[in-house]
Amino acid sequence: MILLNKKHFSLANITNPPRQIYSLIVKNLPNSIFSKLDFLFLKNIVKKKILQIYVIKKKERFSCVITITTYENYNILRNSIILYLLKNPIKILLNIKFIFDVINRDKNEVESYNNNKYLHLLHFIILKKQFNEISLKAKDNLINSFLKEIVKKNNANHIYLCYEKNNLKAHKYYKRNKFKIYKKNKKVIFIKKRII
Repeated sequence: MILLNKKHFSLANITNPPRQIYSLIVKNLPNSIFSKLDFLFLKNIVKKKILQIYVIKKKERFSCVITITTYENYNILRNSIILYLLKNPIKILLNIKFIFDVINRDKNEVESYNNNKYLHLLHFIILKKQFNEISLKAKDNLINSFLKEIVKKNNANHIYLCYEKNNLKAHKYYKRNKFKIYKKNKKVIFIKKRII
């Protein structure tokens, strides 16, 4: 469903995700817990409205993939992931340290912000080549306008998330767009932004 059109780009809410979206998450965000799950799990949680997927498109090609959940749904999502892993113990055995680290990291993040006005941004993938024809400032303004629409649609006013300290591209983007750091640990930076 198209939510907004702006400067040859469109924002859409995807309720039946194609496999390409899962592939983009795995390829671009290998440290996401979703990289250890599978495509059918992603489809199932979207169908149950636990996770929402938004895409920015240019001429029907994906330019950006954004997944979000509410605080209330995050706890359901976390439990769904744990249940999935218990049903697939081989995945736990092959990735035990990774899974343990991610689950504990995200648990700490959510416990820091339990206000219903906060949206948890889980995946934020910008495909740079799709924005080559516009300036960096124009790209940021465009994406920010789409993020504002997502926040508005969910009756929220803040976004919060975390990213690895060694992800320099993410660090530059969030710093440039005035996201505020509210917590750090040895590996991860936790940030938030008020969007109205």
